Amino acid sequence: NLRVHGISVIPPGTRVPTLKMLSFEIAPGTALGVIGSSGSGKSTLARSLTGTWPVAAGTIRLDGATLDQYESADLGRYVGYLPQDVVLFGATIAENIARLGDPDANEVVRAAKEAGAHEMILTLPGGYDCRIDQAGHRLSGGQRQRVGLARALYGKPVILILDEPNSNLDNAGTEALNAAIRSQKAAGRSVIIMAHRPAAISECDTLMILEGGARRAFGPRDEILRAQVENYAQVATSIRQGGAR
Repeated sequence: NLRVHGISVIPPGTRVPTLKMLSFEIAPGTALGVIGSSGSGKSTLARSLTGTWPVAAGTIRLDGATLDQYESADLGRYVGYLPQDVVLFGATIAENIARLGDPDANEVVRAAKEAGAHEMILTLPGGYDCRIDQAGHRLSGGQRQRVGLARALYGKPVILILDEPNSNLDNAGTEALNAAIRSQKAAGRSVIIMAHRPAAISECDTLMILEGGARRAFGPRDEILRAQVENYAQVATSIRQGGAR
C-alpha cells in the first residue's frame, strides 16, 4: 500500500515547489494513471516516489513506513522505476537489466520476457552478453525503453513507476507494456504511470490529473476522463484501441 500525504517537492537547484500539498493512495493490485500538461509535476512525482528527490513537506509511506526508513538497497528492490529518459550503463544487456548486480540469469530472462524484450535481445550480437556503451548506441529508442522496462521489472518489485513508458514504443511494444502492467496487477503489485498518450492508461483503474503541481482530479479512470477531458469520446476510443492490441 502506497500512501502520499500532503507532499511538496522542490527540485534540486531550485526554490519553487513543483508539487504542492499532493495527497493520494494506491492499493495493491491496481494501476494509477497520472496525466497533466508539460510541467505539471508528473516526472517530479515519479522521482519523489522512488526516493530520488526528497519531499520538502508531507510524507510518502510504503506499507506504513516512510521512504527514508528503508535502506536504499531494499527500496530499490521494492520499487521498480522506468524514467522518461532511459539511461543504460556501459555493460552487458544482462548486467543492465540486473542493475549492475550479479545477474540472476533466470530472473533476467523472466523480466525481459515480461517487458517484451526477450526476442529483440536475442537478435543482438551475443544476445544477453551483448555489451553496449553508456549512451546505448547499439539500441534504438524503443529498444532502450524495453531494456529499461525489463530493468524496472527485475526482482519483481511491489510497485512499478513508469514515466512516459511508451514514448518510443511501436504497437508491439505498447502491447507488451500493457501485458506487463496486467501481469503486475494480477500478482497483487501496484503500477503508477505518468502518461501523455491515451494508450498508456488503458490498463489504469484510477486516474489523477495534475495541474500546476497540484491535484485537480482523482478517481475512477472513466469518470475522471468524462468529467475533465473535453474530447472524452476520442480519448476513450484511443484507450480502448490501446487495450485491445
